[in-house]
Amino acid sequence: MNEQLAKQLIRQIKILNFWVTLFGSLFLITLIIAGFLLWQLVSFINQTNEKLDAIKSQTTDSLNIKKQTCEADNSFSDFIKNNTRACN
Repeated sequence: MNEQLAKQLIRQIKILNFWVTLFGSLFLITLIIAGFLLWQLVSFINQTNEKLDAIKSQTTDSLNIKKQTCEADNSFSDFIKNNTRACN
């Protein structure tokens, strides 16, 4: 192998090494960013689900008139408990 051919091959290998390194680094950075965004998405969905569950239970409790009336400790609930069968 002559010296000129060896220099051309070394030059081509250096260029190829540069591009492989560049695209490999870009690929790793893209994977890291995609993983971070996926983690953010999952966290957001979990937080939203917890908030919706809290709103659902709060709404259910506030709309349960029978429970509020029968468990309350005031004169109206005493009247309902004593004079009706609504709390049975």
